[in-house]
Amino acid sequence: MVQDRIARWASALPDAVTSAFFLSVWIVPAWWGAGAIRTGMLMMLVEFILLHATAMLGSMLLRSDGDRDKRRHRLALVASLGGFYLLFIAAWSYQFRAWWPLLAFGWLLLGKAWQAFQPLPGEARRRRMQSDWAIGAMAYLAGVFLTVFVPVPRLGISGAIVAEAGLPGGGLWVSQPQTVIAFGAFYFAVLAATKARGTLLRHAQQAPG
Repeated sequence: MVQDRIARWASALPDAVTSAFFLSVWIVPAWWGAGAIRTGMLMMLVEFILLHATAMLGSMLLRSDGDRDKRRHRLALVASLGGFYLLFIAAWSYQFRAWWPLLAFGWLLLGKAWQAFQPLPGEARRRRMQSDWAIGAMAYLAGVFLTVFVPVPRLGISGAIVAEAGLPGGGLWVSQPQTVIAFGAFYFAVLAATKARGTLLRHAQQAPG
């Protein structure tokens, strides 16, 4: 059905845009400036938090199916849970001395929350949200594994760009920031592709929450 295809593409759009952002930072970081590397690093940290938030969100939303005003109640649940996790992001914003981490959080939350407002029956929504959570968790783990054990080329991320970015802390993501940028491009591309195709894991279990 055309309507179903449009809905799937719409759900994939935020992740596709995010993947394209990471890819452009990896290839031509000068388009965005050195600060984009910091943004990408933080976005992957935020995404890790949101994977847990998605599990909590799914549990809360599925329990709200019996309410009379479902859409309004779901919006309230998303807002309340988003506010809780916003505390973590606010701490990172303070560490980075910038407000843009809050925008990153809002954008990534948008990609997660879209599923909650699809006009699907309760059981279909349950399967979809469980499957999306499982795919996201597997893609995140796969991205970590690949970028740790597989050499990642620098492409446009030169030593000068890295020095200008002034990344805080230490570790692989700081010493070789192309790894986290490639990770983001891969991870969000997987999310976008599976949502656009309507991929549904047959044996996806309910996300813990």
